[in-house]
Amino acid sequence: MFCARCGQQIPDTSETCPLCGRDATIKVPPPSPSVLTAAAPAFAPGPTAAPSSRPIRVDLQGVGGWLLFFCVGLVLLGPLLTLSQVINSGSADTVGVVLGFLRVAFGIVVGIFVWNVRPVAFTLLWFYFGLVAAFAVLGIIGSALEAEEGAKGLIVSIRSLIYVFIWLLYFRRSERVRATFGRNL
Repeated sequence: MFCARCGQQIPDTSETCPLCGRDATIKVPPPSPSVLTAAAPAFAPGPTAAPSSRPIRVDLQGVGGWLLFFCVGLVLLGPLLTLSQVINSGSADTVGVVLGFLRVAFGIVVGIFVWNVRPVAFTLLWFYFGLVAAFAVLGIIGSALEAEEGAKGLIVSIRSLIYVFIWLLYFRRSERVRATFGRNL
């Protein structure tokens, strides 16, 4: 059976979901007598297929494919790239360096939570993507104000916005994400 709360497959005898810790079924109170005797409406639309009514592909469950690439990039490649950029730039902007390292540290935490398929991973992903997008917008504004380094900062900021857009689209549409987490972002 599937948990009614998080959508993950659980043993049929479970009353509480071992993954999210909540009741595995939704208890619906019996209808009141007035509802049972009410006349049916003159026009009742037919059932429509909701996006979540598609069957979950069990063969795609788990962290693999592009989801694995995202986690490895966030946990390993992102910090290495940021560290090399800080070392090569020799920037005296300590606030920018500290904020960059805090973003990378938060990214590592998010990547680990996604990698371990934690229920809180989607909430952390929203915050992470929002943080990266906010830094990119601030970078675009800052590069517009600077004359010398403006073009380089503008390119990096636009690249960050494209990064956020592509990964948000992936987490919203991916069958692997849906099969692994029970839903999309």
